[in-house]
Amino acid sequence: MRRARRAALGFLILTSAACGGGGGSAGGTDAAAPASAALSRAADCDELLDAIRADARAKIRVQADELRVGGWSYAEGGGGSPTPVAMSTPAPDGGAPPEATDTNTQVPGVDEADVVEVAGDRIYLLGNDDLSILTAAPPEAATLAERVPIEGTPLGMFVADGRALVVSSVFDDDGTLGGDRRCDTIGPPFPLPEPESFFPPITAPCHSIFTKLTLLDVRATPARVVREAWIEGTYVAARRHGARGRMIVQRDWGTPLRLVDPWTVLPLGFGGGLAEFLGRVDAWESSALAAVDDSALAEWLPAVRERVGQTLVDRPLACDRAEIPPTGGAPQGATLIVGIDLASDDAPLADTLLLGAATEIYASAETLVLAQPVWQSEPLGEAATRTALHVFALAPDAAEVVYRGSGFVPGTVLSQFSLDVRDDVVRVATSFPHTERGLTVTRVTTAAVRNGALETLGASEDLAPGEQLQAARFLGDRAYLVTFVRIDPLFVVDLADPARPRMLGEVELPGFSDYLHPLDADHLLTIGRAGNAVGQIAGPALRLFDVTDPTSPRLTSSFELPENASSPAESDHLAFTFDARRGLLALPVNLYDGTSHPTLQLFTVDPTAGIALRGVVDHGAPALVPCPPPYDFEGCTVFEAMERGVFIGDAVYSIATSEVQVHALDDLTEALATVPLP
Repeated sequence: MRRARRAALGFLILTSAACGGGGGSAGGTDAAAPASAALSRAADCDELLDAIRADARAKIRVQADELRVGGWSYAEGGGGSPTPVAMSTPAPDGGAPPEATDTNTQVPGVDEADVVEVAGDRIYLLGNDDLSILTAAPPEAATLAERVPIEGTPLGMFVADGRALVVSSVFDDDGTLGGDRRCDTIGPPFPLPEPESFFPPITAPCHSIFTKLTLLDVRATPARVVREAWIEGTYVAARRHGARGRMIVQRDWGTPLRLVDPWTVLPLGFGGGLAEFLGRVDAWESSALAAVDDSALAEWLPAVRERVGQTLVDRPLACDRAEIPPTGGAPQGATLIVGIDLASDDAPLADTLLLGAATEIYASAETLVLAQPVWQSEPLGEAATRTALHVFALAPDAAEVVYRGSGFVPGTVLSQFSLDVRDDVVRVATSFPHTERGLTVTRVTTAAVRNGALETLGASEDLAPGEQLQAARFLGDRAYLVTFVRIDPLFVVDLADPARPRMLGEVELPGFSDYLHPLDADHLLTIGRAGNAVGQIAGPALRLFDVTDPTSPRLTSSFELPENASSPAESDHLAFTFDARRGLLALPVNLYDGTSHPTLQLFTVDPTAGIALRGVVDHGAPALVPCPPPYDFEGCTVFEAMERGVFIGDAVYSIATSEVQVHALDDLTEALATVPLP
């Protein structure tokens, strides 16, 4: 969607312009990988600083050892460079509002922050720098009621009970928020390629990224800002339980200024000889360890600031609520869980700090799970890549989270849909290289918290050697997995006995699925890509699977879109809008023929009749829009794109980059109303 594209571009700019070290594990040294994933609670700020320093020392020693073993080949210029990895508003008087589709969430009752929200007779839309509020009913009178400026790039929001909480990404360009730190990390010491070799020639200063929370009262026009807070770091995800929102913010980089990146003193093309190179490594290690010993806590922790009146006030993190992984085990950075009461103007923010970056989160009504890749791994087998899962309890009447336990699972977690909790059992699908064959395999692992630790209960057989996990979904007592190389197997795994997960059946077909949507207890509706038997990929495809007999799942219906089509729902489940009342799917589809042609395509989906195209809403001739600042250099344009469709009453609202159209469901040819967007 339009705001997501801009945020992604900003991330690429920062990465190419400023980051010195790469991310990932630092295998291949003699340092031992952590034996436990358990978190420990800091007693005070002194203990927290001691733990941070100890972790940094361990990683610096690993980094120096890797430089001694393999860094010389890079310094000589003979080594290759690895590819970088990017780390309800009350109804107005006059009756109840019409029924409307809600956010497509993973867990019923647990809201996920989205760029489109429907509440009462209003639609809330986040744009490049504003919140647009549309009066949606009656449909023929739909109009833009208000625009609310939002600082930074809006990323998601919650709207409930007359309040809107908007999450945006803000660059601290002038250091006002305290974001004057470096972008270096303590990571494996391999040089990155020259930025110009894989990124556009755009440069930007390395300033900290802040995640901003803007709480608004939207019960009246104009909307009123009631609270603003800035958290240093990159927004990961957010969930809402009733009036309580929880944001996951991750500070991916940032070290004390005195801790220099090794490649500033070990340049490529160094010709001083091996002995001198090793001497420079020793000198760097000594100076880096000294910088860590001399560092202060404020140099490591994310900053949190809140506006009080006209003043920005520091909100120091609670040191005694910091959770600390084993030394040298967690990735660089820190993850902050920030809780806020949407119903209050001034209730204290609830923060829990987890040292190290978390890549995926899952939240049910009672449980929060954070997935954290292990920084230091073994060279081969299941431990070659490991992920620590940290489990927290969520209280219905408090914004704070309570730590319950942690444990390891082999491999890496694909997405939030690879995680699940049912009857206090954690279920997770991961992929990792097989010990003997060296091929990637996929496994489902079950675990439960016992005596403060997340202990493995059982695991499935290793599935699909040599294939990549493409999609996952846990529903009831089953897991559904999609892997892909040339064909798309849909696996059904039985989890009725958590101690004995077992594969029940599979179906193979060309192409793959990216997202699995439960139509009912016995049918899955998926979106992905069509393909042929030799692995050639075609256009987007909808598929309907009958899993009534889990030992023999069947493809019962499919619909293939043109090869030049794409849909944001392929990568974002929030753009997949299915109205179960009517059996209608609203799918945003963009056709590319030199430019983008935005359409909203409606499909009827029935377990018996299958998938059929109901009609198409076409927004007409495409238009090219100039890129917004600071990317408005000559030739930069943003394609007009269809982003979402929502149902309200008997109308469908097609939301594109620059306009919203309203159509009656029984007549998609003539728009009832068109609302231009800024």
